[in-house]
Amino acid sequence: MAIAAMIAWVLTASIGAYMLRTWVTRGGLRRQRATGVGVPPAVAFGHASAALTGLLIWLGFIDTGLDLLAWLGVTLVAGAIALGICTVTLWTPYPVADEPGEAGRAGGAGGVWGGGQPPHEQVGFGGDRSPRDNIVTDEMIAGLLADPFPASRRPRLRLVPLIPVAHGFGALTTFMLAVLAAISAR
Repeated sequence: MAIAAMIAWVLTASIGAYMLRTWVTRGGLRRQRATGVGVPPAVAFGHASAALTGLLIWLGFIDTGLDLLAWLGVTLVAGAIALGICTVTLWTPYPVADEPGEAGRAGGAGGVWGGGQPPHEQVGFGGDRSPRDNIVTDEMIAGLLADPFPASRRPRLRLVPLIPVAHGFGALTTFMLAVLAAISAR
């Protein structure tokens, strides 16, 4: 059971290292420091540090068989999971509704609908819009007249969102196996 927990832990840590490296190389750390929006570096690096420290302690448990090390490893993986949940919570986007009258003051940007107005008030749906606002519609019609039957593309299968899902399930599997191994160590 302890070896299975170690294998799950290493696989989960590998996925996590890939995600952390991708976040840092694509400017996530720099962007967070500049804007203050997103996951604080302390949470992201604390999550990774707790998981890797727990893995090292778990390897010590496998080597020595001391149940104290097993429970310390379980505690650290539980802390890493808690910080991981914080990371997912801070990273997951959610819609924010504009306050009444805020769309007009802010120039109509943001909000649940992305343009500041509900769909029935956006371009092409009437309202107090100027004819200039219908340029997008005119360009779309011109494009359809120029090429009425564009080549159809096969829809691309996007597997990128499965990476954090696999990481989360790996963490839960690691926790379960580590608890079972720690219980059986006595």
